[in-house]
Amino acid sequence: RYSTNKTGVFWRHCTTNSKDDKTYYITYKVQDEKDPTQKKTVESVVGKYSQNVRIAYAHQKYIETVNNLKTGEPVPIKRKKKKYYTLQNAFDEYIQHVKSEGKKTWKKDQEIYTNHLEKFHQVELVSLTQENFNDLKNEKLKTHSKRTVQYILAVARQIINYAITYSKDKEAQRYINPIANGKVKVKKIDNANKAFFKYDQAELLLKELEKYKLSSSLIYQLTIALLHTGARFSEVASLNWDDIKDDGTIYFKATKEGNARHVSMSNQLKAIIEELPKRSELVFSTPKGTQIQQMPDSWQRIVDKLFPENVITVKRTEDGVMLELSQKDRELLEKQTKNRLTVHSLRHTHASWMAMSGNFTLLEIRDELGHKTTKMTERYAHLMPEDRHKKVSALFDDN
Repeated sequence: RYSTNKTGVFWRHCTTNSKDDKTYYITYKVQDEKDPTQKKTVESVVGKYSQNVRIAYAHQKYIETVNNLKTGEPVPIKRKKKKYYTLQNAFDEYIQHVKSEGKKTWKKDQEIYTNHLEKFHQVELVSLTQENFNDLKNEKLKTHSKRTVQYILAVARQIINYAITYSKDKEAQRYINPIANGKVKVKKIDNANKAFFKYDQAELLLKELEKYKLSSSLIYQLTIALLHTGARFSEVASLNWDDIKDDGTIYFKATKEGNARHVSMSNQLKAIIEELPKRSELVFSTPKGTQIQQMPDSWQRIVDKLFPENVITVKRTEDGVMLELSQKDRELLEKQTKNRLTVHSLRHTHASWMAMSGNFTLLEIRDELGHKTTKMTERYAHLMPEDRHKKVSALFDDN
């Protein structure tokens, strides 16, 4: 209990949202109901420093209370309240902004916020600390992949950055983002998924998918397009008929992820495209002519059935609840996920086959895939035939 320079006012230490705070009190005398000849001392809470209560305000309440007691009309002290700017407030402003800006992943951001940042929704933004997010990271790593936890932290960081930059809340404007500049890190992830279809696996898959050649899902046609061009699914799904060129190439526009490029069409791909119904300006579209958002789930089920070793064996949920995995299971899950054949593996397969042929340089593979730098392409270097030793030997043996 700490006294102040004002009569009847004192304060005590407290914490609010894990931060140091002060609670202000006033003391005054009232008639003891049990013994009218005596008076007893009463303590009343005025409010906290974090609620914008200060000594002068507490003293004003002390004077009002004493005066009311003298007139026989005591009134309860009303705490001075402040409307907090919470993470929820920041998120509401952020999501409205990214939706208006046309950010394609806004629904994913919303899902991440709702499902993984729920404990912070009503917490005052400026009270969130680096420790809070480190605890969140460690908690989520027990049930989710490192990639997912990275995404959770990325969404939180973006929300806070937006609030600092654009919010009208003065305290938020002065706030320093506790997870900016790598302050809360997830152990480095090897993102190089090396899974690609071997020649016989690809042949088996296409033979199975050929049964769905007349399906409106275009599951067979999309697989051919992805395998024969090495393009990303989003690039293939957004192709327009104007992108199919008379010289036998497909033009893929520049995106945030990759450079613009022309890719040669195989005869099989040409034949498939010629047979596609022209429902809209899109080459590959739904029966209604709209863009296909992702490969049907049945594609992955077919792959897993053809190649049982591709199935992830680690059980991650039970009755809809995420399970807390042991370190051994987390490591196994990470390994299985990294080496799993997925739709994106068709892109890796295209590049891997190019490298294994020995007919293409890394620069040519980079240009084929639309990589912005050669660093991404280097993952395929180990598949290229190694002629260096023979060339070095010949250099000296011939002299």
